[in-house]
Amino acid sequence: MNGLQIETMQQMLAIVTLFLGALLIGVIYNAYRIVRQPTLLLFVYGLFTLVVGITFADIVSIFTPDAFIIAWSAVFSRIVVILGLCVMAYGILRG
Repeated sequence: MNGLQIETMQQMLAIVTLFLGALLIGVIYNAYRIVRQPTLLLFVYGLFTLVVGITFADIVSIFTPDAFIIAWSAVFSRIVVILGLCVMAYGILRG
């Protein structure tokens, strides 16, 4: 496999991850509407930022070929992933 095929595969997997994350967020949000527990809502917020952070760099690479923007989108992606994990941990620890 050459580099272009690998990059295309990563982009397709990012789109699949985005859709599966949206499905999971929808399921958890429906559970929140039933039980009205704030922990689930914080967990959904954290999961949303986590999914966006995981897929952000690959989605940006679909729309722009600029290497500088792709490199900084990877950095921003990692920061968003860390924030999402922190929000999820806070929601769980808050109980």
